[in-house]
Amino acid sequence: MRYLLTTLICLVVMSIATAPAFAQAEGDYRSRDSGDWSDAQIWERFNGSTWVAVATPPTGSETITVMATEDRTDSVFVDVATTISGHLVHQGIIATEGNLSVGDGGVYEYARDEGSMPIVNWEEGSTFLITGVTATAPANRNQNYYNITFNTPGLLSNLNMDLVGATIGGDIHVIETGVSRWYLTSALANDTSIVTIQGDVIVEAGAFSVQGTSNANTTFIVDHYGDIVVTGGNFSISRGSQGGGTTRWYLHGGNLSMENATTQSSTATPGGARFIFAGGGTQMLMLGEGNTITALPIEVAAGTTLDVGSSVLSGGGDFVVREGSVLATANPGGITGMFDELYVGADTLEANSSYMFNGTEAQVTSNLMPTVVQDLTINNAAGVVLSQETTINGVLHLVAGVFDNTIPFTLGDGASISEEGGSLLVPVSNESAGELPVTFFVEQNYPNPFNPSTNIRFGLPSPADVTVSIYNALGQRVRTLALGHKPAGEHEFSFRADGLSSGMYLYRIEAGEFIATRQMVLLE
Repeated sequence: MRYLLTTLICLVVMSIATAPAFAQAEGDYRSRDSGDWSDAQIWERFNGSTWVAVATPPTGSETITVMATEDRTDSVFVDVATTISGHLVHQGIIATEGNLSVGDGGVYEYARDEGSMPIVNWEEGSTFLITGVTATAPANRNQNYYNITFNTPGLLSNLNMDLVGATIGGDIHVIETGVSRWYLTSALANDTSIVTIQGDVIVEAGAFSVQGTSNANTTFIVDHYGDIVVTGGNFSISRGSQGGGTTRWYLHGGNLSMENATTQSSTATPGGARFIFAGGGTQMLMLGEGNTITALPIEVAAGTTLDVGSSVLSGGGDFVVREGSVLATANPGGITGMFDELYVGADTLEANSSYMFNGTEAQVTSNLMPTVVQDLTINNAAGVVLSQETTINGVLHLVAGVFDNTIPFTLGDGASISEEGGSLLVPVSNESAGELPVTFFVEQNYPNPFNPSTNIRFGLPSPADVTVSIYNALGQRVRTLALGHKPAGEHEFSFRADGLSSGMYLYRIEAGEFIATRQMVLLE
């Protein structure tokens, strides 16, 4: 153990910046010499007015500083199992052989430049706080953390955390990065780096990106399950030229919001860097005021609905909507209105993708919407105007408002119109029905199980007023949907279970003298 301490001291670069001044509180510990953590003689404690010797070492619940000054660098070896539930400040040298943990609510602060981190057990709720790094990142930083906070106002060099195959169990919080930037990771030419983030990424200021490498044929993958919230600074997918390589940030369930911030992409390969919304449900892209969007490349994966609200894209980032995905916009200019006059990226909206117009002002679909779509949803009380002849191969959902179909649409084979509260300006027969149903029928909902919405199809041999009732497992009615008067033919509507708990439900459809009941399952 003593040999390890001696080796560490010899290897550490001796040019250590003057330690920052910390406000002291009664009960705080700091080192006064090098040695084992369990040796009380190497510690002193603040009694409210001065530092005094102690009879016992710190337990980990206190604010504890391993000191480094212009005159002395303390080296502490954690020789006993210790869990930090308070705040450990790393200024000098800390070494351990698996004895150090940071617990729920505990903070391990790296408050120096260069040096080396011990390998730590980062428990749920713990935080790794980086404050003192200016020119050189610490060794041993590739670990599985819970929360990471960057607050390095003195940062003078672009540095990376070297996270390769690592998992961040909680949040990444970027407060400040000085005149330089932090990267999640890096890779050698032809190599791959994968990082998993379970929590949110929050950027307040400074500069943060996946990577900044110029190494060719590198592959970077971020699997992210939380939100991205940017309120300032520069948050970018890629800040390295990365010739021939790709950078993919997969949003597996969260939203992306950005305001008063800058974003860009430096990857040289066309289409090489993208944020990919791949949550399989509804995700949000919210671009507020004050942004400088040099490039914000976006892809919407099949099975995912991306609601962009009134967001407007600019710059050179590609925008790709895959077949089987849904794009929703509230922009009055429809799909074209999502891109401003400075947008020079390539937009790829694949045929048989689906589109939703859900604004509060009157909208047009625009000529940028594909002429062949899967589903088309009109959910705007102010109305939506179809801008070009369009083929709908799935379902036209008329949820709210009048759909101006003066320019006509065509229903493909098997397509249908679902009247859910909205209407057509020019009446159109529901041609998907083909021959009229011989008898009344109700199909099993799909998907089933579902969350949060499912589709229900039924057929009427003759016109009828249709009512749908939803019952819980106790037989209590929890929703009633009046679908109104429906013509003979096949019909489909979408049911959203917002506000309902998971479990088994019954849906009962009444159409004149016809009644049918089916079961469905709502998952959390």
